[in-house]
Amino acid sequence: MAEVSKPLVTPHLLNDPRSELIQRIAASDHFAKSPRLRQLLFYLADWALRNPDRPITEHQLGVAVFNRPPGYDTAADTVVRVQASEIRKRLKYYFLSEGLHEPMAVELPRGRYRLEFHSPSPQNPELAAGECISLPVVEIPVARRTLPDRAASPEFRRAQVLSRGLVLFLIVVMSLCAWLAYQNTKLRTIPATATPYLRHFWTQFFQNGQTTEVVPGDSALILLADILGRNIPLQQYVQPDYPKALLDPLIKSSRESYYVSRAAGRGVIAPYDASVLHRLSLLSERYQLSFRVTAAREAGIDSSLPDNLILLGHKRANPWLELFESRMNFRHLYDDSKRRGTIFNLAPLPGEKSSYVIDNHQEAYAVVACLPRAEGNGNVLILFGGNLATIEGAAQLVTDEATMAKLHSRLGVGLSGRLPYFEVLLEKPPTAQKFEVIAHRIISPNTTQ
Repeated sequence: MAEVSKPLVTPHLLNDPRSELIQRIAASDHFAKSPRLRQLLFYLADWALRNPDRPITEHQLGVAVFNRPPGYDTAADTVVRVQASEIRKRLKYYFLSEGLHEPMAVELPRGRYRLEFHSPSPQNPELAAGECISLPVVEIPVARRTLPDRAASPEFRRAQVLSRGLVLFLIVVMSLCAWLAYQNTKLRTIPATATPYLRHFWTQFFQNGQTTEVVPGDSALILLADILGRNIPLQQYVQPDYPKALLDPLIKSSRESYYVSRAAGRGVIAPYDASVLHRLSLLSERYQLSFRVTAAREAGIDSSLPDNLILLGHKRANPWLELFESRMNFRHLYDDSKRRGTIFNLAPLPGEKSSYVIDNHQEAYAVVACLPRAEGNGNVLILFGGNLATIEGAAQLVTDEATMAKLHSRLGVGLSGRLPYFEVLLEKPPTAQKFEVIAHRIISPNTTQ
């Protein structure tokens, strides 16, 4: 086996487009500064290209790549699983930014250690659901040809709405992918500057020796909630038969139901959350924080486990928020009859309003809450906007030095003191450039779920 920390140089693989793709990925910003991840990536690629029919085990990778002794306990030493999870995350980031226009894609499926190369194509229905190109497989014209007697039925019309909504959602996601690639290029040109207030916040709450699980919102969930005309609670969201049990009454065609259920069942990261994830990835490298991104449908949040959490999106997009909402003063509610969201202030202080209605042409609002988990098992950071786009206001507070400095001042805490657990409401008038904190609450560390 060739030395895995070096590029793949086996003669018969020199002109292999898969090997060339791995070289580009390894040289990208997502891997260039992580020799350990590059080493594992090269080993996985080398194995996949040389041994297409042979499996590879966690133990084998631990010995070959991470110099673990033969016979080491993989249950106690999780280095391979942790690094493989990081590779999965960074591969996704690469194909959302620098690799957006790559002719070929590569992924590391969850629970496996074999890299898979493929050329995404709308004609291939077996691609993993949830990828940017997987949604257009829902084709209502087929239903018209095979079931003409149902064309006027309410169920058929709702299926049309759902399918058109998915196609429209695809267009939005593709546009935002391109926008994210542009933003990534811009961010790489910004020189690093001193950020003492951001460092104070992040190291106090998230540099505690525990992994931080980042759970973005699910756009497919929002679309399904819009079709049903109601929020989908966490209890339904985590069921094995989600979303099929909700879609079966709407879509009678088994073919359409299969594809829509597959796409919605795995979830789709909310487009505006992608930019927030990128900002968090920069912070994780700057402050040496251990972040792990998990799709909302794959999250298994256990209150007894000592992990930190970062939840992105309000309850309509991220139902895991239900676990912590009872401890929050500022809560989001969506009125399906009016198709309008509102942030409610449960206990208004003098000068505060009891509700803040979300209007695209008026002020924009966002909420940030930093809470303790039960029994001291880590911390929780919740970021959401009045609508999907204004999550940028919440992200601004925890990624912008000037805004974080203002929060320290508002809470009366200097760099030598400890920040309390808190909850803030931010506002941005139509003519303003940045969000500003307009209300806050101090949360007692003894108030746990």
